[in-house]
Amino acid sequence: MWLNNFKKAILLKEFETLNRLIDEMPTMDSLAQMEEAAYLLHHAKNLLEAEQTTTLSSLQQIKNTIDFLKATENTPTSSINFKL
Repeated sequence: MWLNNFKKAILLKEFETLNRLIDEMPTMDSLAQMEEAAYLLHHAKNLLEAEQTTTLSSLQQIKNTIDFLKATENTPTSSINFKL
């Protein structure tokens, strides 16, 4: 059951579910289940690293856009107008 839920979470990229399932990982009954779990954990690690890279790239693009907008912002010079 755990292996099926873990596979589903990987396919659907449900990162919160993956985290919960890793925390609740049961002991495996057979060597085949252990090998499958190890393979799935490795795949989940690769998926999380790829997602982290994508997120960092998106954040960098947003930062560059904000910097560009700030650089091209037309701010009027402030003037003090005293009426005596």
